[in-house]
Amino acid sequence: MAKVKIATTKDISANKVLKTSANGQSVIVAKVGDKHCAIANKCPHLGLPLAKGKFENGVITCPFHGSKFEICTGKNVEWVDSVVGIPLPDFAKKIVSMGKSSTDVASFTVTQEGEDLFIDA
Repeated sequence: MAKVKIATTKDISANKVLKTSANGQSVIVAKVGDKHCAIANKCPHLGLPLAKGKFENGVITCPFHGSKFEICTGKNVEWVDSVVGIPLPDFAKKIVSMGKSSTDVASFTVTQEGEDLFIDA
């Protein structure tokens, strides 16, 4: 793995994620508290991008099926909850998840040198 610059601290806006790339892989980065965090921009449910999802309190919600992930750890905190923002009843959640079980997103440790942010990718 190589250390790759993904952004500068000036690129990161409060309460928003920044879509970037590292060695051809799409990544999203955000600031949570005083820490910068990054995860893969790919929901493990169907491989769709997370970058346009709702981001609050350190958690990003997949805009397609409502799965939620902690941006600092990649940990899945809710699995397939909606379809394009419309909440699903419990029986429909199982159908939409298509037999796939809860899965975390790949996460990256962000290091800072001056104003530059890096990950190993």
